[in-house]
Amino acid sequence: MKSTDIFLIAATLLHLSSTLQLEGLSTKKPRITKYTMKPTSSSATAVPSSLSLYRLNGASGATCILIQTDALLSIQYRDKYNEDKEADTFLPDQMDISGECWEDESRITMAWKGFTVNIYFSKTPGGERWYVNSVDLAYSSSNKLFEHIDRPGLDVKLSTPPGTLLFPTPVGKSYTCDNEVTITMFAQDENDKSGHLAKLYLRELRMQSFMYKAGNAWGPTFQCSATGTYRDETAPIAVGSTLAVATVCTVVGYGLWRYFKVKKFQYGTMA
Repeated sequence: MKSTDIFLIAATLLHLSSTLQLEGLSTKKPRITKYTMKPTSSSATAVPSSLSLYRLNGASGATCILIQTDALLSIQYRDKYNEDKEADTFLPDQMDISGECWEDESRITMAWKGFTVNIYFSKTPGGERWYVNSVDLAYSSSNKLFEHIDRPGLDVKLSTPPGTLLFPTPVGKSYTCDNEVTITMFAQDENDKSGHLAKLYLRELRMQSFMYKAGNAWGPTFQCSATGTYRDETAPIAVGSTLAVATVCTVVGYGLWRYFKVKKFQYGTMA
């Protein structure tokens, strides 16, 4: 065999080895669409090929909540071999949809294959904006999605941390985000025995609550920020108020100290 042939074979083997190593290090999952063909409808409310549309109607029959997205639920758990695993499931197009719609609060419940997701909506105190104030997930650890799970038979409930404010949007408009939005949920109960962590990935998200419209008529779009999430401003306001009160008390205390010190000095001089 010629030296040139040996060199080519060695180079090919090196390239294949590098490719396998890179594939093994890659953590990005391939995107799987749920449709093979896009709908032929030219309607403005037609759903693009990889997206699902979920709708909740109010008591009057008008649409209350509308969500359009390509969603993936990923749950981290530990198996009986004491290894950390991750189970993924796409939110299907057809789910059992239920919920409630009120003037300032609403909820949509989406259930499929043993999983239940609740999304709770509220309005700001002045009623100018709507937002998601909580997302929770419920399922059994015996679900077939989890292979060789360490603790089967547990009723698991995970949710977003309290005080988190998601997707604040002016009332009458639809929240729209082309970036992938991630919602993290974990157990809020200190007695939880599952140790699970869930992440809900929302791609090409469009969402609106408090609509009260017939059909799928979206309101004007409201584009998301760079992160797509927001924090509750109650804590910063409380901290700012505390600092303000502390500052006032310091100034008043210093004034009183100066007053009595000067007065004492004057009395001492008169004596």
